[in-house]
Amino acid sequence: MKTLALIVLTALAPVSLAFAQAEIKSVPMPPPVVLPSLAKPSAEALAWSQKHLAGWPEATRRLGAQLMTRYGAPAEITARQVTWINSGQWARTTLYKAGVAHNFATPHRNVLEQAVLYKVSIDKLVALAQFNRSLVVDLARGELVSSADSEEINYLTVNVADDVVKGQRSAEEARIYFAQLVRAKMIKEPERELQTLKFTPARSAKETADPDEVAPLIRHMNGDNSGSE
Repeated sequence: MKTLALIVLTALAPVSLAFAQAEIKSVPMPPPVVLPSLAKPSAEALAWSQKHLAGWPEATRRLGAQLMTRYGAPAEITARQVTWINSGQWARTTLYKAGVAHNFATPHRNVLEQAVLYKVSIDKLVALAQFNRSLVVDLARGELVSSADSEEINYLTVNVADDVVKGQRSAEEARIYFAQLVRAKMIKEPERELQTLKFTPARSAKETADPDEVAPLIRHMNGDNSGSE
């Protein structure tokens, strides 16, 4: 009886293995590149966060100190958020006291919102939304906005979004690749896409903003037949 069971299991093993391989998808990852880690909070920045972010969650206060060390004093501080303008490669960086829950790729709260000047065509909006629900495309401002619990994940989100926009990855492939690099972060493997933008952002919103056009009905009511304001 044991011999028969062994024969059956041996016969089924290739089928089970083939099924498992068919179910598990993978995307080749580039070799890791060692880059300088994001700035550790300075003593001055830690003191600043203790003073100005009193009552905020400890992890968020430390992130604020990290951003203060990296980008200097913020442009605006309120009871609920802190904002830096033209912070490194970002057009805007905003740290929130209370974040929004988000489960992809792992459960976290989106407390850090960062925007990059980036032009996105309308036909890519659905794919970007399918890739990551924490991505927002502001066509009027010409910004691609990512929210996460760290700057590393915002770098990764925008870098992978760039792949989607350029047609280098489908939304599904982007999700798989993103999860792989989030896992790399969890086991502390250095990855370039977690540490910097791999493309050069636009220098001015004039290059990316889309102000749209006046509705034909309004234009007609105003007696303007030129096709623009």
